[in-house]
Amino acid sequence: MKVAIEFRRLGSAFRRETAVLTRHSQRKAQRLLSKRRPDRCPENSSVDLKRRKPDSASFSEAIRLAQQGDAAAFEFIYKHYCGRVYALCLRMLHDPVEAEDLVQEVFIQLFRKIHTYRGESAFSTWLHRLTANLVLMRCAKRNPYQYR
Repeated sequence: MKVAIEFRRLGSAFRRETAVLTRHSQRKAQRLLSKRRPDRCPENSSVDLKRRKPDSASFSEAIRLAQQGDAAAFEFIYKHYCGRVYALCLRMLHDPVEAEDLVQEVFIQLFRKIHTYRGESAFSTWLHRLTANLVLMRCAKRNPYQYR
């Protein structure tokens, strides 16, 4: 099983690498992915009428593992939240192409900053705020005189 979402730190920059998971990591990834709901990402935006909540114990475990750098746990979080992040970006930007681009930036930023999540609020609230801040920064760069 290959995972393409592994970032290596090079000074202050990050470089994406493809990594092969060990047998232990493969079992962990299969366990996490078997509990997830169907894909709701921008590229697979089919309507899911029954929204299932993941088991809170497995989800908090996935967050803890992602904070330690586990790629499978990060993939689990991505697959769970990519639809919500895309919907928020689209709602704020009104441009599907730019919203998809910003979804990628949000999850790169999430990968860099997930260790700062303290658990004082719900993870979805923290991610919503991260997303909203990135969208607002993009809008401010696009039109800097709008916010003065």
